[in-house]
Amino acid sequence: MSFIDGLFIACGFYIVYQAYTMKKDGYIPEGVMLTKGTIIPKDADIAAFILTMYWKGMLTGIAAAISGVLGILSVNEPSLQWIAIIGYFGFVAVVVWFIVYLKIAHKKYLHIK
Repeated sequence: MSFIDGLFIACGFYIVYQAYTMKKDGYIPEGVMLTKGTIIPKDADIAAFILTMYWKGMLTGIAAAISGVLGILSVNEPSLQWIAIIGYFGFVAVVVWFIVYLKIAHKKYLHIK
């Protein structure tokens, strides 16, 4: 289980990095927010997309990292197992929330269906 938890932590840091890069550089990097090879139309409102999805991406990345840390800590401390399980379910809820808002932002700001 520790390998999966380590993967959660790595993915969380990657999502946070993508959101930070997006905010800092003013473009949408391929990966989490945009699939590879996606062509953004000229009339897309990239600034509004970045403004909308920055904090959602940060929250999702932090939730992934916390879920992974809780999973690793629960291996050695049995009393944390229930907290780790709640953390997993919380992370799944945050990911579903993120995906729904990502798809809405794609349609609204980038005009991608």
